[in-house]
Amino acid sequence: MAFGSASTVPASTVPGSTVSASTVSASAVPASGVLASTVSASAGRAQPALPGRMAGRRALITGGGGGIGLACARRLLAEGAEAVLLDRRADALSAADGIGAAPVACDIRDPGAVAAAVTRATGLLNGPADVLVNAAGVYRIAPLLDLTPEEWDDVQAINLRGTFLAGQAMAAALIAAGRPGAIVNISSTAGLVADASEPSAHYNASKAGVLALTRQMAAEWAPYGIRANAVCPGVIDTPMLRLMDDPAAGAAYLRTGVPQGRLGSADEVAAAVAFLASDDASYLTGAAVPVDGGVTAI
Repeated sequence: MAFGSASTVPASTVPGSTVSASTVSASAVPASGVLASTVSASAGRAQPALPGRMAGRRALITGGGGGIGLACARRLLAEGAEAVLLDRRADALSAADGIGAAPVACDIRDPGAVAAAVTRATGLLNGPADVLVNAAGVYRIAPLLDLTPEEWDDVQAINLRGTFLAGQAMAAALIAAGRPGAIVNISSTAGLVADASEPSAHYNASKAGVLALTRQMAAEWAPYGIRANAVCPGVIDTPMLRLMDDPAAGAAYLRTGVPQGRLGSADEVAAAVAFLASDDASYLTGAAVPVDGGVTAI
């Protein structure tokens, strides 16, 4: 079944995508087709933000225009951080105005664009970002025998190359300034397990690569006080989700394949991201944290 991640792709560009963060409700039948009885009343309710925990921190969020990226931005702002949102879709960055973040248009695949965006963010934040959330990503489905090299390269460029470029640029700025920081990369449970029923080798490989890259960032940059961790979302209620394209099959999967029996929310992923970015996780680096309702436990 489909695995959740952050998305820079609007729902209208994902064929058959019917789920949005506002549609899972304990009192209504959401667009995903999951009946209220399938989802617990507390579904998608992350613990409240901790005001002040991120006070004085400067956050840079790629893929910040929607999905998990936007949820992370809201959470970090609520906890006291300043934030700059990067997204390659200028229209998506309108969300920044409504939450008090600064928008910067950037194609995460382009080294020059990433370097310029990090420089721009440094100016907007009055100093280098000391929190980076790499949430830009795309999800594609294609059987291995049908997958073209171009399709493979496109997914790797956004999901893996973009994570590398943003992480490298942010770390270089911090090291030059002699400051510590924290990186949280959004991977996926698809980087941990395969799924023949919804083939996405290019996506799975990119997210497994993000995990390896995260560990290497942690090992190389620890001497500079930079921590790097990853979050692996499972089935998360964002426009990228494909699980509920077939509502009956999706509901059956939630009952049998997800111990908690429901979709997760972007806010629940954001809560884990905020913890990893905060000083509460000061001795945690190189870790991969599944936020998946128990999927990878069974």
